[in-house]
Amino acid sequence: MTSDQTHALYIFAGIVALAFLFRRREAIAHALRGTLIAFACAIVAFLLLWKAGLSPMAAYISALVVGVLIRRAEPRRSRHVSAKAKRQTIARFEKETGETFNRRIHEIDHKLAHSRGGGNAEDNLQVLTRKKNRSKGARARWKDEES
Repeated sequence: MTSDQTHALYIFAGIVALAFLFRRREAIAHALRGTLIAFACAIVAFLLLWKAGLSPMAAYISALVVGVLIRRAEPRRSRHVSAKAKRQTIARFEKETGETFNRRIHEIDHKLAHSRGGGNAEDNLQVLTRKKNRSKGARARWKDEES
């Protein structure tokens, strides 16, 4: 394999990885935000304990415990889907299929399940029949694909 082929392969793999991560952007942002908050609190706790006269190792361990407790106390990611995202999804469904959305027959579904890191944005929502949505569950396919 030549050097140019290797570079092309790396570029292709990077694009695929970015697309994969883009689908999970809300979950990644939530986890990153919580980790940064916990890390900042741990640093402040370390500095305060160290300046108060605790040994650096004891201050570090105490700060680590503070960081872990703050990270664990953070609320879970919201499962709420905004009314705007629902309206946009229903409008897209009606435009593409020509059918009218009926709450008795159709449901709004996540393309990539919320439990697998999928977000509540309009690009991750779709309209499915109730029967298909209930049979689908949160099973992962062998690759991320639009359904």
